[in-house]
Amino acid sequence: MYEEEAFPNSDHLYQQAFAAVDPVLPLLQLLQQHPTYLAVRDLVISYIEAVEEDPFRGQSLASTLVRLCDSSDTPTFAPDTLSSYINRELADQHFKVLYGDNEVKEYGPKNTYLLDSLLSGLSLKHRLTATSDQFAAIDTGLDAPHSSKESEVLVVGTCIQLLLHGSVIVTEFAGSYRKKAEAVATKLKAQQVAGTVKDPHAIQVLKVCDLLQKGNRLIWCIIAYDFTCRKWLQAGKRP
Repeated sequence: MYEEEAFPNSDHLYQQAFAAVDPVLPLLQLLQQHPTYLAVRDLVISYIEAVEEDPFRGQSLASTLVRLCDSSDTPTFAPDTLSSYINRELADQHFKVLYGDNEVKEYGPKNTYLLDSLLSGLSLKHRLTATSDQFAAIDTGLDAPHSSKESEVLVVGTCIQLLLHGSVIVTEFAGSYRKKAEAVATKLKAQQVAGTVKDPHAIQVLKVCDLLQKGNRLIWCIIAYDFTCRKWLQAGKRP
């Protein structure tokens, strides 16, 4: 968390709220007691930490933010709405990390770039935020050079985002990053043929994405519906 907490012990209180079976009520109570921008900032940071701690709950935690925004009991955050503040805060988080020696590179839920990809995909799917950085990360994986040692994780990160909400790519919502599903499938197929992805679990993810080669975008939606709960890179444990 930041040095300046929104309110005393906010980090711990948000952690407790997100750990609840249904976090909406305790989170609402905290926001009602502290209807400030800083409280929303700490809320978003705690959400990201909660997903990092347990990616298995990523879908439900992202849904929690949506339910908070839609609740009639959500306090007013003048001059903006809770939804707008969350949108802004998440937009400032996705793919903003400067990766260095501390980056976790092993495949699985703790991989730094793949976790970023998961969070971004959740934001796209639940319409929490959408930025050029998120769409650019998808393009980076699709066009990753076959010979680069970083390419494998870039491709798999792209697959995670596509599996969560790949259908957005074919819509006007993607702006200049918009492309046909067949074009995406062709690039994924090229990465598969080139052997860019070598980790056996990651290969499974790429093969699932390659179902797009059939040109049926509904496959995207069906597979993406609960991707993080069922596959999270086949981490060998629970996803």
